[in-house]
Parts: sequence; C-alpha cells; structure tokens
Amino acid sequence: MTIARTLAALLLLALLAACATPSTPAATEESWMLTGGPGADDNPALLKTHVFFPPGAGPFPVAVINHGSPGEPGRQFMAMPSYPAATRWFLDHGYMVVLPQRRGYGDTGPWPENPGPCQNPDFVAAGNAAADDITAVVRHLRRLQAVRPDRILLVGQSAGGFGVAAATSRNPPGVFAAINIAGGRLGGLGKAKCAPDRLVAANGTFGETAKVPTLWLYTENDSYFDPALSNRMVSAYGDAGGRAVYILLPPFKDDGHRMFEDPDGVPRWSPYVSTFLGALE
Repeated sequence: MTIARTLAALLLLALLAACATPSTPAATEESWMLTGGPGADDNPALLKTHVFFPPGAGPFPVAVINHGSPGEPGRQFMAMPSYPAATRWFLDHGYMVVLPQRRGYGDTGPWPENPGPCQNPDFVAAGNAAADDITAVVRHLRRLQAVRPDRILLVGQSAGGFGVAAATSRNPPGVFAAINIAGGRLGGLGKAKCAPDRLVAANGTFGETAKVPTLWLYTENDSYFDPALSNRMVSAYGDAGGRAVYILLPPFKDDGHRMFEDPDGVPRWSPYVSTFLGALE
C-alpha cells in the first residue's frame, strides 16, 4: 500500500510538471565598454554598457535603451540604470538589449549634455552631445555578428528620449525606428520650466532632417512635460518633416514621468510599442 501511494504521488508530480507553464529562459548578461563621443582628451570616451542576450544564436534585432538624467550638474548615477522590466519585455520579444551609460554619468568624465543656464539653454547642443554617444554605440553594434545590422531600435526615457530624437536627425544606418518616452530637458517638480519655447524649437531642428519612424509616449501627469508641452514638442518635430506618432497616456501613479522605470508601467506602454513595431515588420 505504501509503494502504491508513493507511485501515485510521483505520477501526480509528473503530471503537474508536464502541465506547468515553462519558465522564461534566463537572459545572458554581459558588461562591455563601448566607444562613445569625444572624451576630455578628444579621443573617444569609453561607455560602461550592460548587454543582455535573449535565448538563441542570433543574429538579433537590438534595442538600445538610453537612460534619463539625474537632473542637475554634479549629480551622478551611483549605478547603471537597467530598466529591468522594460529590458525583460524586449528580451521576451527577441531583442538583444543594450544599455549604455553616456558621458558625464557615473565616473565617465565631464558632462557634455549640460544645456547651460535655465535662462539661456542650448538644447540643440545638449541633444547632440547625447546623440554623439548613441550613434557611436550603433556604429559599434552593426559590426557584431550577433546583431542584425538593419534592425536597431533606439529607445530613450526623459533626457535619453531627447537624445534619441536628436540622434534620429542623423538617420544612423541600421536604425529602423525610435521610441521617445517622456523625452525632453529641464523642468520638474518645484521649479519653473526652462525656456519651453527653445525646447520646442530644438525638437523642430531635429525633425528637419529625420527620416526614421518615431513613437512619442507621454502621460497626462508627467511632472516635467505636461500635455501641452509634449504636444508642442512632437508637433514641432513632425511639422519640420520628422515622422512621428504621438500617444498621450492616462495618468500613471503620482508621476507619469517615471512610467518606463516602473514594472507596473509595462502594461501601459507595451501595447503601443507592439503596434508601432508590428507596423514596421
């Protein structure tokens, strides 16, 4: 009787294992140093970069995720931002994910993205400084056997999204699309917005030469870029000739500017990203 019960228990365990949903295969993670824009000695700076590989042999499409800014000169990231939930989403959709840390963040030297004083900012120069790093990473990736050289997706949040918009003005070879999430520069809780007309104009400058299809995602309660301002930014980009789709999402928690960083934000933005990318297949 004991043997019979043991066999029955083993059989039940086997059946449960057969019916269980298989776990998501673990991604392979590596730390790289990639060349970016010019460093203090005019040689290319080295950018700390997290790289995640989906299962399989490749070559893979690549999502280059570009981080935001800590907000003030002198503040630095203590660790590389990894956007784990967003990274997991792109991995699950077959993308290799690359997260470079741009110049001036962490211990990577001077901060070239500083737009200057709030009263007289140079947003175009700030965006182009970020674009120098982003496009340098793209050039490196296209030489790798693991990468599909024609399927590189640029993704950016906040200052990273603004840098992505700037990068599209250069139409980097291999970049088939770009996603700007809560992109822009300067502003935020407890302080006045800095020269919003200049910020709008900068996006128009980037749109003049951009040919890359872009998706712009903002929320109604973004503490940095309210709906009126985000609408003006994307309109300036599109009116100048850029290819842009603008989506204004409902409020997210207490500040929609952080939606992309929050695991709970994935169900909010991912359907629009899926639709956008699906139309480009």
